[in-house]
Amino acid sequence: MPISLKNLLLLLPVSIYALACFYFTTTYTGTEAEYYQKLVLCAVSFLCNFYVLYYHYTNPPHPKFLMLPKRNLSIKTHVISGTIEVIFGVIAFFSSSPEIPAIIMALSAIIGHVTTSFYQTPIVFGAKSAMIPGYLFVVTLHLYCAVHLLLEPNSTLWLLNTFLVLCIYVWCRVFYLIFTVAGLFKNNLYSASILAAGVLILPSVLGASGNLLFIIFVIGYNALYKLIINPTAAEWLSWTKESARQTLIDEDAKELWLSKHLSVNLDGLDDQTVAAALFSKLDKDNSGILDKEELRTLWHEWQVPDTFIDNFISRNTKLDGFSFVEFYEKIWQIKGVKERLKRENLKNEHLTKGKNITNEEKARLIFDQIDIDRSGYIDKFEITTLLLEWGLPSIEVEEYIRKYDDDKDFKFSFEEFFNRMRPIWSFAYSNIILMT
Repeated sequence: MPISLKNLLLLLPVSIYALACFYFTTTYTGTEAEYYQKLVLCAVSFLCNFYVLYYHYTNPPHPKFLMLPKRNLSIKTHVISGTIEVIFGVIAFFSSSPEIPAIIMALSAIIGHVTTSFYQTPIVFGAKSAMIPGYLFVVTLHLYCAVHLLLEPNSTLWLLNTFLVLCIYVWCRVFYLIFTVAGLFKNNLYSASILAAGVLILPSVLGASGNLLFIIFVIGYNALYKLIINPTAAEWLSWTKESARQTLIDEDAKELWLSKHLSVNLDGLDDQTVAAALFSKLDKDNSGILDKEELRTLWHEWQVPDTFIDNFISRNTKLDGFSFVEFYEKIWQIKGVKERLKRENLKNEHLTKGKNITNEEKARLIFDQIDIDRSGYIDKFEITTLLLEWGLPSIEVEEYIRKYDDDKDFKFSFEEFFNRMRPIWSFAYSNIILMT
């Protein structure tokens, strides 16, 4: 088939659809027409809720939401309160006496969904420059609409507005699925999903200028962030880049540092040669030893969490510094859990066990990759590495270790790992090994 005919077959149906949309949305205007358009959006959003609620109730949350009781309570409250909002929102809309279900919907939003959304905002995935102000804008709008609904429970306007803002979360999950299946926005999947959801819903609540107001808010937030926080180049890069999962070393910040501080051309150089050039740059007294404070400064530039740095240095107290061999093996080549789990021999080990692999064998497979030094237990350094990589904030890493280290020896045996850390090994097994 000629390419011109293929283009015609592509453009003709989408052009007809676009023209029909333009005609109906510009010809039939006014309060009544806009109300029915809002109802159509509510109806489609309601159907999408079935997929999202099914997903939440059948798939375990990311481990960062489960490691501590307060995180676990937060994510469960988030899902349950969202479910209550949907159910009682529908009841209120079709009821001849909507006051009580509308009040329940509003209270569920204010007490449950909004508060947990604010609590989870700092640890969202995606580019924080877009996701954090985007979440703050949407969550605040959700609160605003819910408060109005609580004060005016007979108002269909505030009922629909509250429901639609809640559905931004729903559409985020829907767009994430669509973009994943279609292979779109691979490098910005989380951010693209939430922004697309906002672009879809906000005009129905805030009017024609809704998206403009949202964009101004995001730009203004970032301008104030840069003015008040005054981030370094590496911190700004970390703030603006897409982050699907937290890693120990921000590779983009690392690349930025290398290009800025090394005078050699890195193109075509092997990994060990680049490491040697870096080591030589840091070893200012040409002693052949990199001291710990130089390492701390370097890792700060690479956006490595302080908790990890402190534990790494404590683990190596017997060393005054690091020779190049030690630097290359212990620092330069450090790999995250995900990278170790993606090794081909580990994949083959899983395949040989087939479908009959037990939960204990799954946990053992993950445990052996976390146990870096093959000591038979996971020490504080290794557990810190794991929790930081899975996105738990530094302050909560220490809290987690204190809470679950019963004998206070800063070590987790396999039995403790298997029984206490199921969110980690089950998620790692199903989302890394099975999907690589």
